[in-house]
Amino acid sequence: MEKIAEYSAIIANREKLYQFLGRLYKIEVDQTLLKQMEDMCFPAECGEDELAGGYRMLEEYLRHPGNDPLTDLAVDYARVFLGAGIVGNEAAYPYESVYTSPKRLIMQEARDQVMAAYRAKGLTKVETQDVPEDHIALELEFMAYLCRGTQQALDTDDWAAVSVYIEEQLGFLTKHLLNWVPALCADIEKYAGTDFYKALAKVTTGYLRLERNILEDMLAETTVEVKHKC
Repeated sequence: MEKIAEYSAIIANREKLYQFLGRLYKIEVDQTLLKQMEDMCFPAECGEDELAGGYRMLEEYLRHPGNDPLTDLAVDYARVFLGAGIVGNEAAYPYESVYTSPKRLIMQEARDQVMAAYRAKGLTKVETQDVPEDHIALELEFMAYLCRGTQQALDTDDWAAVSVYIEEQLGFLTKHLLNWVPALCADIEKYAGTDFYKALAKVTTGYLRLERNILEDMLAETTVEVKHKC
């Protein structure tokens, strides 16, 4: 029971952070979200230098957001992710295909691969989400979905299923998110005009690197648990 409680807490925190990051990438910040963030407490120690630096930068921005932060952030979101106002139409376009295809086009092989991963778990694209399936927000939400599946398996003490879910998360993280998001985040820092989005880039890159270590450790531990159950 102690191991289940420990894993349950870790997985719940991971799911929340994936949902949080996915929301920040999906659309501009609104008043409700900004208020929620102002009340958040970010960890002082997190085991990853870039992640810690991103949290500190985000905290500093939220303490001094300026006179009209919603407008500032909306303009920056459009500049960074849509290329609005940037000469040469360069931007941090948030699609895996752009960062993994030779001509930096959307709707390429990466999109087909993530669609296959979603469908393998019984998921289809939500009709109201008018973006390609390899948008960073959807990939982050998929990781949150896998966390929920892991939690459900834990609730029934099904360590074999837990191990499978963790292996799926590690596979998706390695094959997809870590394969392109660090380059995306480097571009976000390049094009962002606010420390908010620069901080988001640092938090994302740092957290995904930390996640690989977390998942590798969890997979090793759950493999042992499965053997004990046999």
